[in-house]
Parts: sequence; structure tokens; C-alpha cells
Amino acid sequence: MARGGLMATLGGLRLTTFIPPRAGEPIADYAARATGELMVRYLAQDADDTEPPA
Repeated sequence: MARGGLMATLGGLRLTTFIPPRAGEPIADYAARATGELMVRYLAQDADDTEPPA
């Protein structure tokens, strides 16, 4: 994901505001979960595209 895509996905929010850590969640677990959730949200931004890529 390019920086521009990340910034658009976050919409100006900090990552921990966009995807809050859970109470007592280890940092490594949060990093894995937040990365996955961020990628899903990034990909969902273009979910309404009906044309295949050129």
C-alpha cells in the first residue's frame, strides 16, 4: 500500500484511533490485527468498481 492509499484509508485519523487496540492486547497481536483490518478497509474502498483492471 502506498503512502497516499494509507492516508486516504485513515481519513486523517491516527491508526490507533481508526483501529483501537484492545485492552491488554500485546503489541505484536495489535500490529497483526490492525494490518489485516487496514488492508480489508483499503480494498473495500474500491468495492464498487465493476470494470476489471486494464
